[in-house]
Amino acid sequence: MEFLTGAPVWVWPLLAGLTLLGLQSTRERSTRVQLVCILPLLGLLGLRTVLALPVGLSIWAGFLAGYALATLLGFRLQGRWILNRQGNTVMLAGEWLTLITIMVVFWANFLRGVLQAVAPGQLAELSFVLPFTLVLGISSGLFLGRALRVIRADQSNSGSG
Repeated sequence: MEFLTGAPVWVWPLLAGLTLLGLQSTRERSTRVQLVCILPLLGLLGLRTVLALPVGLSIWAGFLAGYALATLLGFRLQGRWILNRQGNTVMLAGEWLTLITIMVVFWANFLRGVLQAVAPGQLAELSFVLPFTLVLGISSGLFLGRALRVIRADQSNSGSG
């Protein structure tokens, strides 16, 4: 329980804000294309976590492989959720992937902080770090692929194509 109470105070309002953002994505909504393009910046949180790991260059293989694959997957999946695009506004179907992805990025960062405090040796174990960075790369890359699909969306019909 101490790892929850020992977290910086700003972590909990951040979690609340990210949860609200993710829950909003579960409903059909109209949003500005620019806002969709900001979501890949959440990937910077994943990058921050990778940079803080003590293992070295080998961890980049997991992160970059996950990031590249997830960018392609996010691009493909987003086509299902683009209902219409008119100029700088896009109508998106509700989906749960945004909430799940945001939570994975948040909790991965939290986990790194906890392990740094209670089991720093674990962060140096390649058997932990490689899958960890792969998952972090996947979560971060999904946002980029989805933003690219919204940018590319035909402004006269849905996201098919």
